[in-house]
Amino acid sequence: MSGLVSRLLGRRPTDEKVTAEVTTAIALVPGVIDGEVQYNRLQYSSGALSGYVDLDAAPTFEHVLRAAHQSLRRLLGADADRVVYYLTGRAADGTTVTAEQLGLPQRPTGTDVARRYA
Repeated sequence: MSGLVSRLLGRRPTDEKVTAEVTTAIALVPGVIDGEVQYNRLQYSSGALSGYVDLDAAPTFEHVLRAAHQSLRRLLGADADRVVYYLTGRAADGTTVTAEQLGLPQRPTGTDVARRYA
């Protein structure tokens, strides 16, 4: 069910369902080794996606953000653009990868991520 239809019917996926589906989408990205991601609905925005993802190399983090946003779009519809990302990547060489290093704001929203990959 799309995000808009779910919202109109008063049904939104649970935080656990969103977490599970986003985790699966991220795990399917080539180069993702492991990670722990959590989605939480927030009072004044659509939600927050937080956690870390262990990567083979820093550039893989771009693909992680894209996969996460696509998954959130399927589940939340346009509300996915209001989700705030608190994700961090950890490359195999010990390098920490953040959204800022990719030219995004420190805590990007789904809108920021969508613009980057449009």
